[in-house]
Amino acid sequence: MAIQGINSVGSMASVPVNTAGKANESVNFKDLLIDALNNVNALEQESARMTEDFIAGRTDNIHSVLIAGEKASISLQFVMEVRNKVLEAYQEIMRMQI
Repeated sequence: MAIQGINSVGSMASVPVNTAGKANESVNFKDLLIDALNNVNALEQESARMTEDFIAGRTDNIHSVLIAGEKASISLQFVMEVRNKVLEAYQEIMRMQI
């Protein structure tokens, strides 16, 4: 992936993504955040399902239950850190004097 210079503020709205079978298409930051939140939600639901299965006695593999819980926790922490960095960047931009 090539690093592009900062040309204008409008170019920051989309990021070029090179996928396996497709040409370069642009993905909005909003879409990336929505996908990340959907992924976190899916991991949280999977963790809850596995925990319920373990409590009900349908499974006895505590390792997979703990791993699923940690995956969900780490992904949530990551999304929260991205949110915090975006808010810090916005606040820094708003403090700039013209």
